[in-house]
Amino acid sequence: MRQFDSIAFASIVGFASLSGCATPRLQPDAVGDRVDVISAEEIARSPSTNAWDLLRRRARQYDFSEDQYGRPREIRTRRGRSTISIAGADSPLILIDGARVLDVGFLRDLSTGAIQSVELLSGIRGTVSQGTNAVAGVIYIHTWEASED
Repeated sequence: MRQFDSIAFASIVGFASLSGCATPRLQPDAVGDRVDVISAEEIARSPSTNAWDLLRRRARQYDFSEDQYGRPREIRTRRGRSTISIAGADSPLILIDGARVLDVGFLRDLSTGAIQSVELLSGIRGTVSQGTNAVAGVIYIHTWEASED
């Protein structure tokens, strides 16, 4: 009788461990694996005159804050109430033609007429493309000037 109990237990443990090894097929949004592209046509139709206003209107996954004078202060990823956050990990990495933007105030000075397209990478894609500094996502801004070279 003891052998039968241990065999049943072993088969249950084996089934549990095998079912735990299977990777579930998740929807892209479920893991934060999303890429949004703002095309040149969308930019031309937008009433925005600079990159800051364009992103505020179109990039809904981020919160944009300004100081009392209306100057850009920071961009942060929107998170749920129960999310634990590490200092500085909520800000997306911003790249203009491959160069990292450290001051978001520059986005107010960048005219939408100079922008060819914008890619918004969030979650895993941002980390895969730019490393662990991009866990909050990546904002790629491609300009017309760089595309002519």
